[in-house]
Order: sequence, then structure tokens, then C-alpha cells
Amino acid sequence: MSIYMANNAEDGATISQPHNAHEGDSRRMLLPSLHMATFDIDSSQEYRRYSISVAIICALPLETDACKALFDEHWDDLSTFDLPRKGDTNAYSFGRIGRHNVILIHMANMGTTTAAAAAAHCKASFPSVVLALLVGVCGGVPLNKETGVQDMVLGDVIISDGVVPYDFGRQYPDMVLRKSGVLEVMGRPPPAVGNLLAKLKSRSDRKSLNERVSHHLQHLRNDFGDAIVYPGADNDRLFESTYKHKHRISSNCPICNNSDGFICDTARTSSCEELGCDQNRLVPRRRLSGLSTDSACLQPIVHFGLVASGNSVMKSGEHRDRIAAREKVIAFEMEATGAWENFPCVVIKGVCDYADSHKHKTWQLYAAATAAACMKAFLEKWTYRT
Repeated sequence: MSIYMANNAEDGATISQPHNAHEGDSRRMLLPSLHMATFDIDSSQEYRRYSISVAIICALPLETDACKALFDEHWDDLSTFDLPRKGDTNAYSFGRIGRHNVILIHMANMGTTTAAAAAAHCKASFPSVVLALLVGVCGGVPLNKETGVQDMVLGDVIISDGVVPYDFGRQYPDMVLRKSGVLEVMGRPPPAVGNLLAKLKSRSDRKSLNERVSHHLQHLRNDFGDAIVYPGADNDRLFESTYKHKHRISSNCPICNNSDGFICDTARTSSCEELGCDQNRLVPRRRLSGLSTDSACLQPIVHFGLVASGNSVMKSGEHRDRIAAREKVIAFEMEATGAWENFPCVVIKGVCDYADSHKHKTWQLYAAATAAACMKAFLEKWTYRT
């Protein structure tokens, strides 16, 4: 039977092919540090399965592209194809980020249901995973006095210190009232995660984290070139929450101009320029006020707080602010509550819009890049061992 030899390395160990293998066919797998040991092929696969400690969950291809670009080592070859257990329908990418062996889960669709299924399969195949990071893009809650987060701009990054399933409850004529019993509320992060988050919120560590995010973001810019660029302060527009994205009176649209508040399908898919959204209804932004249209990139800032998670895309400024005031959340996303059922989770997502009816996709690539940069900066600080 084939024998694999594990050898110590500074950051881990490598598993090599038997000595009689051709030199050109040799493959190596980076694993957590261990003393000299031998495995047959079956036990080697089992060891590798138990060596992975961090799962990264992405819902969009642009999110996975940014995350994979920051891997320090890629293992997507024949040495990893047999690691998932039989019946696991997930698609994975394997690799190393710093000291951590990680697995990236590719999801075909957004939503809590898809995330729950993906996380359940991953947990069965890789029981040693102790942390799941949900990395990608989200809708941000700007100027939220309830949470102390002020002047959030597009491209900033959200790190969750708790998750709120905001659309799980009872529908009343004026609102959805979320259930608040013990079984309906996502718990706070476990101690290892909560303690790290507390550390990162301190002045010096927050400064260091923001600097590392900028460092890794520059790496992505060098890698992707013009595909990842700061879209510019002139494209970061926050309208008053009550100002709807719809046809104006001059358009004579019978639906948008009706007093019942309905918006036509054409308006929903049109840009602000096409609809003539009034620039006088924009909210002034302190961080953006000194930037010209051709100025250098505004560096992203990391914000910590509760994240609202649900199966629907938030596209209403009024509903956004109402839920944010009630639940004290700083962002909206669509996967965390599903994954939380299986793993301790941290949401790390870049703000690509303001979760209102004026949202567009201009900022998605850049926000995915800032989130991936923050993901790597976070893992540099994550030292938990089982």
C-alpha cells in the first residue's frame, strides 16, 4: 500500500508522494505542523480533511474571485478532489491563507436556504472547521445614530458581532414583527470570536486592521488591474430615505405618478440618470465632501456591528431605516442566518449600495475586493487552535 511521509515545515507540514514516484509527478499538500509520521493513502486523506479549520462562504463569482486571489497557496488539483465526503454537492476551492488551511465554498445562488445547505455539507465533510467567514457584498445603513456608526460610505467593510434574522416573524399591516424568543434569535459569537472582535475594536488594533486591509487591497489592484478600481466619490450617492426611485411627473407614467405609491417595472430597472432623480435630494457626506471626481481612492474603513440577514434583497430606504432603528443593525445581507445553524460565523462584507431603491451594481467589484482584503487581514489576527 502506498505510504505518505509528513515532514515538518516552518508554517506546517507537507505530504509528499512515495519516494519511487517520478519527480515531475510529486505533489505537496501544506498541513498544520506535526512530527514525523507515516500514513497510508486513506488515513492521509482523512488527516487532510481534519486539517482544514476555516470555511469561506461566497454567494457570487466576483466574491470568490477576490478571495481566491488572496490565497497564499492553492490546492485545486487532483490531491484534493476526493476530500469531500460522498453525497457532498458543494463545489470547493482549497488553499492556505497565512497559518490557516481554508476551504472556499462556491454557491450557485444567494439566500439563507442555499447557505444553510452548503454549510451543512461542509460541516459533514470537514468537521474540524471552527469558523466560517461569509465574505462578499452587502447593503449598508448610513448615518445610523442608533449604533454609533457615522458616515459609512460605499467600499467600507462590515464585520458582524451578531446576526439578526430580520424577516423571520409575523407580517402586520405596517411591518414584519420579528420573533424575539430564544430559538428565533441568532446568538452572539463564541468566546474565541467575540474576544478577537473586542480586541480589533480597540484603537490601535482597529488602526492596524485598516492598514492591513489597504495593503491587501493594493495587492488585488495589482493583480486585477482596471477590473478593480475605486468608482469615485461622484458615484457614491445617498438619497434621502423617503425619496423614491421612480418616474417623475414630467414622464406622465400612469403607475409611478399614481397616488397609491406604486412604481412601474421600467423604473425599477432604470438608472437615476434615466429617471432624472433630483440631485438636490442627496444627503451631504462628510468623508466625501473634500474629494474631487479625479481624486485618489478613498481608503475603506472597517465598521463593527449587528448585521440583518434575510432571504429578500433590501431596496427601500424607509424600510432600511425602520429596521435599523428597531434592530440596531448596520448592514443587510442574505446568507448569514443559514450558515449560522452549522458554524460559528463572522460576516465580512463590503458595502456596495445603501439598501435603497436607487441601488446599482457599479460598486460590486470594488466592494467585493475590500471585503476579501478585510477577510485576509482578519485571518492574520485569528490564532484560535482546537
